[in-house]
Amino acid sequence: MEVMSEQPQVREPLRFRLARASRAAAAALRTRHPGFVFGLAPPAEEIPVFRFHDVDARAFSRQLEFLRLNGYRTLTLAEFLAATRRKSAARGAREVLLTFDDARASFYGQVLPLLRAFGAHAVLFAPTRWMRPTGQAGAGRFMSWEQLRECLQSGLVDVESHAHRHALVFESEHLTGFATPARLARSEVWDWPMRHESDGDVQSRPAAGTPIYRANPLLSARRRYLENATVREACISLVERSGGARVFFSRPDCYVRLLSLHRTGTASLPGRYLGEREFDSLLASEFESSRAAFEQHLGFAPRALAHPWRLGSARSLELARRFGLRCAFGVATDYGRARARALPLPVFGRLTGEWLELLPGSRRARLLPVLARKVASFGDQHLAH
Repeated sequence: MEVMSEQPQVREPLRFRLARASRAAAAALRTRHPGFVFGLAPPAEEIPVFRFHDVDARAFSRQLEFLRLNGYRTLTLAEFLAATRRKSAARGAREVLLTFDDARASFYGQVLPLLRAFGAHAVLFAPTRWMRPTGQAGAGRFMSWEQLRECLQSGLVDVESHAHRHALVFESEHLTGFATPARLARSEVWDWPMRHESDGDVQSRPAAGTPIYRANPLLSARRRYLENATVREACISLVERSGGARVFFSRPDCYVRLLSLHRTGTASLPGRYLGEREFDSLLASEFESSRAAFEQHLGFAPRALAHPWRLGSARSLELARRFGLRCAFGVATDYGRARARALPLPVFGRLTGEWLELLPGSRRARLLPVLARKVASFGDQHLAH
């Protein structure tokens, strides 16, 4: 499958680009920016929680040195949960929780050695479907179960759940675009929603020309739309018959042809929505599969869940409680929900790791360069959701 382009590609229709930009803007408006970013002290009742994915070893080493220099203690998950149950005004301690999503190979190769060097703690959230099998040799995108066990044995890392599939699903029949060479080249495999095939669900990069509909993380979605496979294959075939992805998406009429074919196809062969009982079963399987994998490979059931992308729906939070999870983590857009009363279990928002060096202390970073990096990434909402 072609994923790189050597020819100039025609820009997507304006309505697709505007829709992504508006979703990115809406997320930015919901994002919490803590007071310490602007030089204020963190509230006494709040322990800052930071979220990382892949990290640059030099930059992360500098962040750990900043924490050590300024007397910040990195907590274990148990310490964090115990501290949040206490009246924090009496603590007055400088404490943070460091969390890493996806259990990527870079955590084992770069982060774990730095945690050992600094004696720092972290929580690693693993999506069990993507962990490399026990005994599998060679490097990969994700960690192996042996490496996860080594992290646990270090005494510095808590390993918890990042769900099973780490999946997006189509939530409506609203078309948001097509898989293009440029998008395929820049998006991770899990940035593409699960495709519904005759023999089950598929998580992989789609073929160029695949229609993409409005999507949400599985654990956040209210329903699931099952696309029509015949329409999908017709769009893929059009690209292949027209010289392949590189040639097709450099043609001025590429989107006109795809949109016309898709509109005609869905008029006679529409998709359908998954039944409520089937959808509930799919949600429950995320927790069942994650717990089973933890018990098989690590010998315990997870206590905490970091929802992929953002905090899950009320339904998934209730399932988390039923499956024995003690707390859930979201992202910076979830601080409002985290404060809501009557949630099934404690919920915590998380800040991106780039804010860490704006905590109060010596050698505190300057705000403007951090904001510049944030602005540069604004609007880069990928095609999938």
